[in-house]
Amino acid sequence: MKWRGIEHGRPRASTFLGATALILFLAACASSPRIAEPAAADFQAGVDFATIERFSRSYWIMRYRPDEEIIHRVGSAYNDFKMIDIAQTANRIMVGTLFAQRRQDIWIRGTANVVNALYDLDYPLHFNSALGIQLHEGFEKMAVLVHQCILPLLHKDFDLVIFGHSLGGAEAVILAMLLSREGYRIRQVYASGSPRVTTREGRERYRYLPILRILNPGDPVPFLPPQNMVPTRNQFVHLGRAVLLLDGAYYCQLDEDRGDDVLDGAYWPLLGRESLPEQLGAHLIAGYLVRLKPKVASAVQIAFTDRADYLAEPSPAPPDRLTSKAPPAAHP
Repeated sequence: MKWRGIEHGRPRASTFLGATALILFLAACASSPRIAEPAAADFQAGVDFATIERFSRSYWIMRYRPDEEIIHRVGSAYNDFKMIDIAQTANRIMVGTLFAQRRQDIWIRGTANVVNALYDLDYPLHFNSALGIQLHEGFEKMAVLVHQCILPLLHKDFDLVIFGHSLGGAEAVILAMLLSREGYRIRQVYASGSPRVTTREGRERYRYLPILRILNPGDPVPFLPPQNMVPTRNQFVHLGRAVLLLDGAYYCQLDEDRGDDVLDGAYWPLLGRESLPEQLGAHLIAGYLVRLKPKVASAVQIAFTDRADYLAEPSPAPPDRLTSKAPPAAHP
Protein backbone atom coordinates (compact mmCIF):
# COMPACT_ATOMS: atom_id res chain seq x y z
CA MET A 1 0.00 0.00 0.00
CA LYS A 2 1.34 3.44 -0.93
CA TRP A 3 0.37 6.62 0.90
CA ARG A 4 0.77 10.01 -0.71
CA GLY A 5 0.07 13.26 1.09
CA ILE A 6 -0.53 16.77 -0.09
CA GLU A 7 3.14 17.57 0.11
CA HIS A 8 4.37 15.15 -2.52
CA GLY A 9 3.45 12.80 -5.37
CA ARG A 10 4.58 11.41 -8.70
CA PRO A 11 2.81 10.72 -12.02
CA ARG A 12 0.86 7.52 -12.35
CA ALA A 13 -0.75 6.27 -15.56
CA SER A 14 -4.24 4.76 -15.55
CA THR A 15 -5.67 2.27 -17.99
CA PHE A 16 -9.18 2.21 -19.39
CA LEU A 17 -12.12 0.15 -18.09
CA GLY A 18 -11.54 -3.59 -18.46
CA ALA A 19 -13.29 -4.25 -21.76
CA THR A 20 -13.63 -7.97 -21.05
CA ALA A 21 -15.62 -7.36 -17.86
CA LEU A 22 -18.05 -4.92 -19.46
CA ILE A 23 -18.63 -6.99 -22.59
CA LEU A 24 -19.35 -10.10 -20.50
CA PHE A 25 -21.76 -8.17 -18.29
CA LEU A 26 -23.57 -6.69 -21.32
CA ALA A 27 -23.99 -10.11 -22.86
CA ALA A 28 -25.35 -11.52 -19.60
CA CYS A 29 -27.84 -8.68 -19.27
CA ALA A 30 -29.33 -8.95 -22.75
CA SER A 31 -32.21 -11.14 -21.57
CA SER A 32 -33.35 -8.93 -18.66
CA PRO A 33 -37.17 -8.75 -18.69
CA ARG A 34 -39.06 -5.52 -19.23
CA ILE A 35 -41.01 -4.35 -16.19
CA ALA A 36 -44.09 -2.15 -16.37
CA GLU A 37 -43.88 1.32 -14.85
CA PRO A 38 -45.91 1.88 -11.66
CA ALA A 39 -48.34 4.77 -11.36
CA ALA A 40 -47.01 6.02 -8.00
CA ALA A 41 -45.88 9.64 -7.70
CA ASP A 42 -42.21 10.45 -8.23
CA PHE A 43 -39.95 10.89 -5.25
CA GLN A 44 -39.50 14.53 -4.17
CA ALA A 45 -36.31 15.68 -2.46
CA GLY A 46 -33.65 18.29 -3.06
CA VAL A 47 -30.55 17.38 -5.06
CA ASP A 48 -27.33 19.35 -4.52
CA PHE A 49 -25.99 19.31 -8.06
CA ALA A 50 -23.17 21.76 -7.28
CA THR A 51 -21.72 19.31 -4.74
CA ILE A 52 -22.25 16.30 -7.01
CA GLU A 53 -20.52 18.10 -9.87
CA ARG A 54 -17.59 19.08 -7.63
CA PHE A 55 -17.10 15.52 -6.40
CA SER A 56 -17.42 14.18 -9.96
CA ARG A 57 -14.89 16.69 -11.25
CA SER A 58 -12.42 15.77 -8.51
CA TYR A 59 -12.97 12.12 -9.34
CA TRP A 60 -12.16 12.84 -13.02
CA ILE A 61 -8.91 14.46 -11.93
CA MET A 62 -8.04 11.48 -9.71
CA ARG A 63 -8.86 9.04 -12.51
CA TYR A 64 -6.99 10.66 -15.38
CA ARG A 65 -4.41 13.21 -14.19
CA PRO A 66 -0.87 12.78 -12.76
CA ASP A 67 -0.30 12.87 -9.02
CA GLU A 68 1.14 16.38 -8.87
CA GLU A 69 -1.96 17.75 -10.58
CA ILE A 70 -4.28 15.79 -8.31
CA ILE A 71 -2.56 17.17 -5.21
CA HIS A 72 -2.64 20.71 -6.60
CA ARG A 73 -6.21 20.78 -7.93
CA VAL A 74 -7.96 18.59 -5.35
CA GLY A 75 -5.71 18.34 -2.32
CA SER A 76 -5.13 22.09 -2.00
CA ALA A 77 -8.77 22.56 -0.96
CA TYR A 78 -8.20 20.54 2.25
CA ASN A 79 -6.27 20.98 5.48
CA ASP A 80 -5.02 17.42 5.14
CA PHE A 81 -5.11 15.28 2.00
CA LYS A 82 -3.99 11.71 1.35
CA MET A 83 -3.98 9.45 -1.71
CA ILE A 84 -3.69 5.74 -1.03
CA ASP A 85 -2.77 3.12 -3.62
CA ILE A 86 -3.83 -0.38 -2.58
CA ALA A 87 -1.47 -2.82 -4.27
CA GLN A 88 -3.51 -5.95 -3.59
CA THR A 89 -6.52 -4.71 -5.57
CA ALA A 90 -4.76 -2.12 -7.77
CA ASN A 91 -7.18 0.43 -6.37
CA ARG A 92 -6.84 4.10 -5.42
CA ILE A 93 -8.66 6.26 -2.88
CA MET A 94 -8.41 9.86 -1.72
CA VAL A 95 -9.27 11.32 1.71
CA GLY A 96 -9.55 15.07 2.25
CA THR A 97 -10.06 16.56 5.74
CA LEU A 98 -11.56 19.95 6.62
CA PHE A 99 -10.99 20.58 10.32
CA ALA A 100 -13.13 23.72 10.70
CA GLN A 101 -16.12 22.03 9.00
CA ARG A 102 -15.40 18.76 10.84
CA ARG A 103 -15.84 16.88 7.58
CA GLN A 104 -13.89 14.30 5.60
CA ASP A 105 -14.44 13.63 1.91
CA ILE A 106 -13.58 10.22 0.47
CA TRP A 107 -13.25 9.21 -3.19
CA ILE A 108 -12.96 5.62 -4.44
CA ARG A 109 -11.78 4.96 -7.98
CA GLY A 110 -13.72 2.71 -10.34
CA THR A 111 -12.46 0.05 -12.73
CA ALA A 112 -9.12 1.21 -14.15
CA ASN A 113 -7.20 -1.98 -14.96
CA VAL A 114 -7.47 -5.73 -15.50
CA VAL A 115 -7.08 -6.49 -11.79
CA ASN A 116 -10.13 -4.33 -11.01
CA ALA A 117 -12.08 -6.03 -13.82
CA LEU A 118 -11.42 -9.45 -12.29
CA TYR A 119 -13.02 -8.28 -9.05
CA ASP A 120 -15.99 -6.98 -11.11
CA LEU A 121 -16.48 -10.51 -12.42
CA ASP A 122 -16.31 -12.14 -8.99
CA TYR A 123 -20.10 -11.83 -8.64
CA PRO A 124 -21.22 -14.78 -6.42
CA LEU A 125 -22.90 -13.68 -3.21
CA HIS A 126 -20.87 -13.92 -0.03
CA PHE A 127 -22.19 -13.54 3.52
CA ASN A 128 -20.43 -10.75 5.42
CA SER A 129 -20.64 -11.63 9.10
CA ALA A 130 -19.84 -8.09 10.29
CA LEU A 131 -22.77 -6.66 8.32
CA GLY A 132 -25.07 -9.66 8.54
CA ILE A 133 -25.94 -9.59 4.83
CA GLN A 134 -24.89 -11.05 1.50
CA LEU A 135 -22.74 -8.98 -0.85
CA HIS A 136 -21.24 -9.23 -4.33
CA GLU A 137 -18.03 -11.00 -3.37
CA GLY A 138 -15.65 -9.04 -5.60
CA PHE A 139 -17.01 -5.65 -4.52
CA GLU A 140 -16.90 -6.79 -0.90
CA LYS A 141 -13.23 -7.80 -1.11
CA MET A 142 -12.25 -4.43 -2.54
CA ALA A 143 -14.38 -2.43 -0.08
CA VAL A 144 -13.03 -4.32 2.94
CA LEU A 145 -9.48 -3.39 1.94
CA VAL A 146 -10.51 0.25 1.46
CA HIS A 147 -12.05 0.16 4.92
CA GLN A 148 -8.87 -1.20 6.48
CA CYS A 149 -6.68 1.36 4.72
CA ILE A 150 -8.60 4.52 5.60
CA LEU A 151 -9.53 3.77 9.22
CA PRO A 152 -6.29 5.33 10.57
CA LEU A 153 -7.18 8.56 8.75
CA LEU A 154 -10.76 8.96 9.93
CA HIS A 155 -12.16 11.05 12.79
CA LYS A 156 -15.19 9.47 14.43
CA ASP A 157 -16.67 12.87 15.36
CA PHE A 158 -16.46 14.21 11.79
CA ASP A 159 -19.09 13.90 9.05
CA LEU A 160 -18.11 11.62 6.17
CA VAL A 161 -19.04 12.19 2.52
CA ILE A 162 -18.17 9.26 0.24
CA PHE A 163 -18.08 9.40 -3.56
CA GLY A 164 -17.45 6.54 -5.95
CA HIS A 165 -18.01 5.99 -9.65
CA SER A 166 -18.70 2.61 -11.26
CA LEU A 167 -16.93 -0.09 -9.22
CA GLY A 168 -15.96 2.72 -6.82
CA GLY A 169 -19.65 3.48 -6.29
CA ALA A 170 -20.29 -0.11 -5.26
CA GLU A 171 -17.37 0.07 -2.84
CA ALA A 172 -18.67 3.40 -1.49
CA VAL A 173 -21.99 1.78 -0.54
CA ILE A 174 -20.31 -1.14 1.24
CA LEU A 175 -17.80 1.15 2.95
CA ALA A 176 -20.69 3.26 4.28
CA MET A 177 -22.28 0.11 5.71
CA LEU A 178 -19.07 -0.89 7.46
CA LEU A 179 -18.33 2.57 8.87
CA SER A 180 -21.92 3.11 9.97
CA ARG A 181 -21.85 -0.13 11.95
CA GLU A 182 -18.74 1.16 13.71
CA GLY A 183 -20.35 4.43 14.74
CA TYR A 184 -18.99 6.79 12.08
CA ARG A 185 -21.27 9.59 10.89
CA ILE A 186 -22.17 9.08 7.24
CA ARG A 187 -23.41 12.41 5.94
CA GLN A 188 -23.84 11.39 2.29
CA VAL A 189 -22.91 8.65 -0.16
CA TYR A 190 -22.79 9.49 -3.87
CA ALA A 191 -22.84 6.31 -5.99
CA SER A 192 -22.28 7.42 -9.58
CA GLY A 193 -22.94 4.88 -12.33
CA SER A 194 -22.58 2.09 -9.77
CA PRO A 195 -23.58 -1.58 -10.10
CA ARG A 196 -25.72 -3.50 -7.61
CA VAL A 197 -24.04 -4.79 -4.46
CA THR A 198 -26.49 -6.75 -2.29
CA THR A 199 -29.88 -8.47 -2.00
CA ARG A 200 -33.27 -7.19 -0.85
CA GLU A 201 -32.45 -8.28 2.70
CA GLY A 202 -29.32 -6.15 2.60
CA ARG A 203 -31.27 -3.19 1.26
CA GLU A 204 -33.83 -3.44 4.05
CA ARG A 205 -31.16 -3.59 6.74
CA TYR A 206 -29.18 -0.60 5.44
CA ARG A 207 -31.82 1.53 3.81
CA TYR A 208 -31.30 4.18 6.52
CA LEU A 209 -28.00 5.16 4.87
CA PRO A 210 -28.11 8.47 2.92
CA ILE A 211 -27.26 7.01 -0.49
CA LEU A 212 -27.91 8.92 -3.71
CA ARG A 213 -27.44 7.02 -6.98
CA ILE A 214 -26.59 9.17 -10.00
CA LEU A 215 -27.48 7.74 -13.41
CA ASN A 216 -26.61 8.78 -16.96
CA PRO A 217 -29.06 7.56 -19.64
CA GLY A 218 -27.50 4.83 -21.74
CA ASP A 219 -25.04 3.73 -19.04
CA PRO A 220 -25.35 -0.09 -18.73
CA VAL A 221 -23.33 -0.54 -15.53
CA PRO A 222 -26.10 0.44 -13.04
CA PHE A 223 -28.05 -2.60 -14.28
CA LEU A 224 -25.27 -5.00 -13.35
CA PRO A 225 -25.08 -7.68 -12.14
CA PRO A 226 -28.31 -8.54 -13.97
CA GLN A 227 -31.14 -9.61 -11.70
CA ASN A 228 -31.73 -12.82 -13.62
CA MET A 229 -28.26 -14.22 -12.81
CA VAL A 230 -29.42 -15.67 -9.49
CA PRO A 231 -32.65 -17.07 -7.96
CA THR A 232 -35.35 -14.48 -7.26
CA ARG A 233 -34.91 -14.55 -3.48
CA ASN A 234 -31.22 -13.66 -3.86
CA GLN A 235 -31.42 -11.16 -6.70
CA PHE A 236 -29.04 -8.22 -6.66
CA VAL A 237 -30.66 -4.85 -5.90
CA HIS A 238 -29.61 -1.24 -5.37
CA LEU A 239 -29.76 0.87 -2.23
CA GLY A 240 -30.80 4.51 -2.22
CA ARG A 241 -32.93 6.82 -4.31
CA ALA A 242 -32.02 7.36 -7.95
CA VAL A 243 -31.42 10.60 -9.84
CA LEU A 244 -31.60 10.31 -13.63
CA LEU A 245 -29.74 13.07 -15.53
CA LEU A 246 -31.69 14.40 -18.52
CA ASP A 247 -30.96 17.17 -21.04
CA GLY A 248 -29.92 20.61 -19.84
CA ALA A 249 -31.34 21.59 -16.46
CA TYR A 250 -33.78 18.68 -16.31
CA TYR A 251 -33.69 15.56 -14.17
CA CYS A 252 -36.04 13.09 -12.52
CA GLN A 253 -35.71 10.86 -9.51
CA LEU A 254 -37.29 7.81 -7.97
CA ASP A 255 -37.35 6.51 -4.43
CA GLU A 256 -35.53 3.37 -3.36
CA ASP A 257 -38.57 1.09 -3.35
CA ARG A 258 -39.23 1.33 -7.08
CA GLY A 259 -36.22 2.99 -8.67
CA ASP A 260 -34.31 -0.24 -9.28
CA ASP A 261 -36.95 -2.28 -11.10
CA VAL A 262 -38.53 0.63 -12.97
CA LEU A 263 -35.26 1.88 -14.38
CA ASP A 264 -34.18 -1.65 -15.24
CA GLY A 265 -37.30 -2.22 -17.31
CA ALA A 266 -37.25 1.20 -18.92
CA TYR A 267 -33.65 1.30 -20.02
CA TRP A 268 -32.78 -2.09 -21.49
CA PRO A 269 -34.66 -1.18 -24.71
CA LEU A 270 -32.65 2.09 -24.83
CA LEU A 271 -29.36 0.26 -24.30
CA GLY A 272 -30.22 -2.18 -27.05
CA ARG A 273 -30.31 0.70 -29.57
CA GLU A 274 -26.84 1.98 -28.66
CA SER A 275 -23.49 0.66 -29.80
CA LEU A 276 -20.88 -0.53 -27.32
CA PRO A 277 -18.78 2.67 -27.78
CA GLU A 278 -21.87 4.75 -27.05
CA GLN A 279 -22.59 2.73 -23.91
CA LEU A 280 -18.99 3.09 -22.75
CA GLY A 281 -19.14 6.82 -23.44
CA ALA A 282 -22.28 7.13 -21.33
CA HIS A 283 -20.57 5.32 -18.48
CA LEU A 284 -17.39 7.40 -18.34
CA ILE A 285 -17.27 10.10 -15.66
CA ALA A 286 -16.74 12.64 -18.46
CA GLY A 287 -20.17 11.69 -19.82
CA TYR A 288 -21.68 12.33 -16.39
CA LEU A 289 -19.98 15.72 -16.16
CA VAL A 290 -21.54 16.76 -19.48
CA ARG A 291 -25.00 16.29 -17.99
CA LEU A 292 -24.19 17.62 -14.50
CA LYS A 293 -22.71 20.96 -15.54
CA PRO A 294 -25.92 22.75 -16.68
CA LYS A 295 -27.76 21.61 -13.55
CA VAL A 296 -25.39 23.50 -11.25
CA ALA A 297 -26.82 26.86 -12.32
CA SER A 298 -30.44 25.70 -12.60
CA ALA A 299 -32.03 22.31 -12.01
CA VAL A 300 -35.64 21.41 -12.80
CA GLN A 301 -37.22 18.14 -11.69
CA ILE A 302 -39.78 16.60 -14.03
CA ALA A 303 -41.95 13.51 -13.71
CA PHE A 304 -40.30 10.21 -14.55
CA THR A 305 -43.14 9.39 -16.97
CA ASP A 306 -42.27 12.57 -18.94
CA ARG A 307 -38.54 11.88 -19.18
CA ALA A 308 -38.57 11.11 -22.93
CA ASP A 309 -39.55 14.73 -23.65
CA TYR A 310 -36.31 15.89 -22.00
CA LEU A 311 -34.00 13.30 -23.48
CA ALA A 312 -33.34 14.28 -27.07
CA GLU A 313 -29.86 12.72 -27.02
CA PRO A 314 -29.72 9.70 -24.69
CA SER A 315 -25.91 9.65 -24.45
CA PRO A 316 -24.18 12.97 -25.14
CA ALA A 317 -20.59 12.29 -26.11
CA PRO A 318 -18.00 14.07 -23.99
CA PRO A 319 -14.99 15.37 -25.93
CA ASP A 320 -12.68 12.47 -26.79
CA ARG A 321 -14.98 10.24 -24.78
CA LEU A 322 -12.97 7.02 -24.97
CA THR A 323 -9.90 8.63 -23.41
CA SER A 324 -11.55 11.43 -21.40
CA LYS A 325 -8.67 13.81 -22.04
CA ALA A 326 -10.75 16.98 -22.09
CA PRO A 327 -10.09 18.64 -18.70
CA PRO A 328 -13.03 19.92 -16.69
CA ALA A 329 -12.73 23.15 -14.74
CA ALA A 330 -10.31 23.26 -11.84
CA HIS A 331 -11.37 22.21 -8.36
CA PRO A 332 -12.66 25.21 -6.37
